[in-house]
Amino acid sequence: MLPEIFKTEERIRILRHISLGKSATVGAVALATGVSKGLVSGYLNLLVEEGLLRRENRAFIRDDSALWLAIKRLLNLDLLKDLIVLPAWAQGIGIYGSWASGTNTAESDLDLWVLVDALDPGTEIRAAELEQAIALRIHCEVNALLLTPDKVRHLGEHDRPFYTGLKTGHLTLDGEDFATT
Repeated sequence: MLPEIFKTEERIRILRHISLGKSATVGAVALATGVSKGLVSGYLNLLVEEGLLRRENRAFIRDDSALWLAIKRLLNLDLLKDLIVLPAWAQGIGIYGSWASGTNTAESDLDLWVLVDALDPGTEIRAAELEQAIALRIHCEVNALLLTPDKVRHLGEHDRPFYTGLKTGHLTLDGEDFATT
């Protein structure tokens, strides 16, 4: 099934678009992706056959199954792999939150974590510039969480729920993983 789903760039564009909402019509997907209605219709029907979508009248409905979440995570990583690279001033970089779990929608912001040796005003300015540069390319708000080894330890000791969620729900894109420091 997976080779068929990801077979062409057009299919990936359609998949990206329908992964951001709960339902879509052939016409709306064709308009949003620039793919012909015939190709969109055939592909959406293939996704119905594979059990990834269900059809109700003219609408194709997506359920958040484990397979959909895995596909969405893969699409997110594919989109971000060339956009987010390890800055020279950081030791590691990755994502957490809805983009890492595959539950992001068109309204979701991107939660980014950046591992650095120490925090100083220059690092905070560079992080803000990084947020802005990524936001301009992916067209959503980006929030960078600057982490030092001391801050990671502090979170583990003083904000256990956030720390546990961050540690278990993050993806490292480049460099060191903060969870191993």
